[in-house]
Amino acid sequence: MDNISEHIGQKFQECRQNNNLTQGEVAELAGMEPRYISQIERGISKGSIDTLLKLCNAYRITPDVILYDLLDEEVKKSIEFYDEKFKKLSKRDKETVDVIIDHLLNN
Repeated sequence: MDNISEHIGQKFQECRQNNNLTQGEVAELAGMEPRYISQIERGISKGSIDTLLKLCNAYRITPDVILYDLLDEEVKKSIEFYDEKFKKLSKRDKETVDVIIDHLLNN
C-alpha cells in the first residue's frame, strides 16, 4: 500500500458509512472535532495510536479491521493459517485453547 494514511482513512470512512453515522456523530463518540474526522478520512492527517484506538472504540471494532490489509503477505498467511485451524475447533476445544494460552502467558 503506497499511502497508509489514505488506506486508514478509507477504512474508517467505510466503518462510519456502514454504521450510518455522520462525521459529527463519530467526532462526538470519539471526543474529537468533526474537521479532524474529515482529515483522517481523506488521508490528510495521520492521527496517532491514541486516535486509532478512540475511533476503533467509537466503531466498536478492533484495530486489525483497519490495519490488516497493510500487513505483508507472509504475515497475513501466517495469521490465516492459525485462524483457519482455530475455526475448525469445537466450542469446547476453543475454550480449552484459551485456558492453555492464559496459563502459558501467566507463568
